Amino acid sequence: MVVTSAAVTSAAVRIITGGAPVHWLLGPIGHCQLGHIGRWRNPPVYRPLVDLLTMEERHVIVTYRFDRATIQELCTQLEPDLMSPIRHPTGIPPDVQVLSVLHFLESGSFQTTVAMASGMSQPMFSNAFSRVFSALLKHVRRYIIFTEVEDLPTVKDDLYALGHIPNVIGAIDGTHVALVPPQE
Repeated sequence: MVVTSAAVTSAAVRIITGGAPVHWLLGPIGHCQLGHIGRWRNPPVYRPLVDLLTMEERHVIVTYRFDRATIQELCTQLEPDLMSPIRHPTGIPPDVQVLSVLHFLESGSFQTTVAMASGMSQPMFSNAFSRVFSALLKHVRRYIIFTEVEDLPTVKDDLYALGHIPNVIGAIDGTHVALVPPQE
């Protein structure tokens, strides 16, 4: 009995896949890839990641709504929660995860768009978003402070002195535009 390399390869493929129908595919960069019928296994695409240190300060503020120092402090605080337990060579650094989530929250855009701008895929961004948001929730009491009931009159007076708008007890990243009817 003569055993050919094709027969050995075919037997090995049947053993590896449990008998599932497979064939060899020639990938886009010219190497063979094993895949199920009709499915291509594309090689990974590594995009350049966003780098906070190479951006101008104005661009940082416009894109992320925070200055560079605040973002670096936030990255330092969240880094222990964002580090992968397994050092994977293609893992997304904590600062890139934070920057991409801040950009997403600032822009209100789609995950795919923000992910591409940050240099990652949409599934990677989705995972990063979950990790960053969970890490932020651990530190939320340090940054969001609600006014005590007994301090409300003082807060109202201080905010009235700032913008001449009565009965305001807080503000979140907004602009108040007075609506004035046209005079005829």
